[in-house]
Amino acid sequence: MKKSGLLAVFLSSAAILALGACTGTGSSSSGAGSSAAGSNSSSGLEFSELTETNIGTSTTATTSALSVYTSSSPLKIALVTDSGTLNDHSFNESAWDGVNTFAVSNGGGTLNSSTLTVSTGTIQTKYYQPAADNYDTAGRVAAIRSAVSWGAKVVVLPGYLFESAIKVCINDSAFANTYFLALDCNKEDPDNNYAAYDYTNHVTSVIYREEQSGFLAGYAAVQDGHRKLGFCGGMAVPAVIRYGSGYCQGADAAANELGLANGAIGIQYYYAGAFQATAEATAYCNSWYSNGTADIIFGCGGAVYNSVTTASQNNGGKPWIGVDVNQHADTTLGNSQSTCITSAMKNLKSTTQIMLASWVNESGNWASDYAAKVVTVGVKSHNCCLPTPETTGDSGCWGFTTFTETAYDAVYAKLVAGTIKVNSNSDNDALAAHNFGCSAKVAVNYIK
Repeated sequence: MKKSGLLAVFLSSAAILALGACTGTGSSSSGAGSSAAGSNSSSGLEFSELTETNIGTSTTATTSALSVYTSSSPLKIALVTDSGTLNDHSFNESAWDGVNTFAVSNGGGTLNSSTLTVSTGTIQTKYYQPAADNYDTAGRVAAIRSAVSWGAKVVVLPGYLFESAIKVCINDSAFANTYFLALDCNKEDPDNNYAAYDYTNHVTSVIYREEQSGFLAGYAAVQDGHRKLGFCGGMAVPAVIRYGSGYCQGADAAANELGLANGAIGIQYYYAGAFQATAEATAYCNSWYSNGTADIIFGCGGAVYNSVTTASQNNGGKPWIGVDVNQHADTTLGNSQSTCITSAMKNLKSTTQIMLASWVNESGNWASDYAAKVVTVGVKSHNCCLPTPETTGDSGCWGFTTFTETAYDAVYAKLVAGTIKVNSNSDNDALAAHNFGCSAKVAVNYIK
């Protein structure tokens, strides 16, 4: 999970020894059939909903808009990786796949399998990585400068680590004619105590309603027969909190639909305090699997999923849920690939294509609804979802045994229509104090 930084949730030594301390308590809530899944106003939990912009689903630029570009004078689109490489099986790779798919589909070129770029046709692509010893704002700006020197008109910036770099670029005349598409960035400067700043009309950023994806994962898990769930988050930042809260709300909605008894669903809920595997996180997950307090765990926060997969393999290959992208498609997972039964996704590939098509169709500008703004997307444009074989081409990504794609389509349609609403509240303390918005059918064991 990549999202803007707040202070990590630090674990007490007592908590890791106890492997089970909790503060969450059951309280009443409406179910999935009501207008607000997870709403808990009767016990004081505020219900809020992020305003979702429907950016549509079209990834095609019009013929007239494309006519200004030729193979000798192409539109050049670059992507700069935030850190690491393109094959990170996450933000970099998904966004880059979107850039190249857009170029091939609309510019008529061919993807070079060796360079992973499109260097033919009327839309051409290139990527840049900050120097390995320069993963900071200066290094990212230097990589963006290289992209502009190549001739990039649009530069795609995947991940919150670009927040400070964007501020530098919009105040540098060298980038006056460059347009930026940021993914998961807010208008804040981490290098300067997260001070707010404004974008120019050359910048837009897309963030996601993670709680919707989390909701779908929790709902599907309970509908598939799981009654003991785990959530192992990275850091308690808004995006991860919304993923986790949505997961709980989805489990609660399914429990209400199924008419389960109070306390029928148990959720172990924990933040590792880092976007990586930790010994503590692995110990918790291993304990949950081995003692039966979780038979499926949602690994949510960068490489923290490695703690989940390690525990899964330690316990005979227990199922787990991935995040951000279709993690089942990650062939580097080894034996853990087949045990990833679904992923709470942000559809970065789709987002990137949709936004690039809009930019071209607006004669090389961001539309007024996007320019200088942070745009929130979700189910309405199919950018928060679970992977299916039809949408991903990955036949094994649907690992449920009884929950069907037809049932998934039905609940997804309710989210799109707004007949199911998911609480966007990301106040972790308030959520923990109110059982993460769940009814008494769900007992959330929040581990501090």
